[in-house]
Amino acid sequence: MKALLLFSLASAFLGQTAFAATLVKYDFNNVPNVNSPNKPSAFSPCVLPSDLYECCLTPALFTTGGPDGTAFRGYSGWDMTQYDPNVYFNRDALYQWPATLGFTVTPEAQSIGAFTGFNIDLKRADAQSPNTIMASIFWEDAAGTIQQRNSGAIDISSFTSWTNVSFADTFGTAPLPTGVDFGGETFRFELYAWGGSGSLYLDNVTLSGECAPVPEPGAALLLGVSGILFGLRRRRQR
Repeated sequence: MKALLLFSLASAFLGQTAFAATLVKYDFNNVPNVNSPNKPSAFSPCVLPSDLYECCLTPALFTTGGPDGTAFRGYSGWDMTQYDPNVYFNRDALYQWPATLGFTVTPEAQSIGAFTGFNIDLKRADAQSPNTIMASIFWEDAAGTIQQRNSGAIDISSFTSWTNVSFADTFGTAPLPTGVDFGGETFRFELYAWGGSGSLYLDNVTLSGECAPVPEPGAALLLGVSGILFGLRRRRQR
């Protein structure tokens, strides 16, 4: 009942002050050199994102020629063949898998929200580039088990020019946490490509959604009273 009350109150508050659309974005325009960390170029004040890390991949940095005409990254060293999916998905901790790009996002503990999209701009450098990609999300449930959602394999063999890829989280072991269960959770996002060890060009790695703080009891009460007064005023005006 308490969780339902918090969800109802926060939902009303969310409609007023939600930080919607972009939760975190990495566009590489703020990366000074090839060995610099990939810090978020934009993020909601309601979440704490990590840098975008490459694990065992070789990075490159290009200052022009991206999908918006500006900087982008290239990464090589991907797997030629896909790793055993049963091993990849069944983890005992939120570590990053080798030959992936990954980042974490932690919404504020006292917040409510949900993820609504995960997109990247992608281009294959040449015939040696990977021809398949997958996005995955990992988190730890209340029992301490690592859960996951993933997009499944996406064929990118024809992506020889910049293409926006939208990942859906339709496969996995559990629904993604939303509402009050969203706050305080740490989510690991990974991009895993295979089918070639050559370079993939990437830009505008963007996670979208909604996130807002749960209102303090006083603010929630004020919202409720304001709604009642607004309803009474409308009745009187009829």
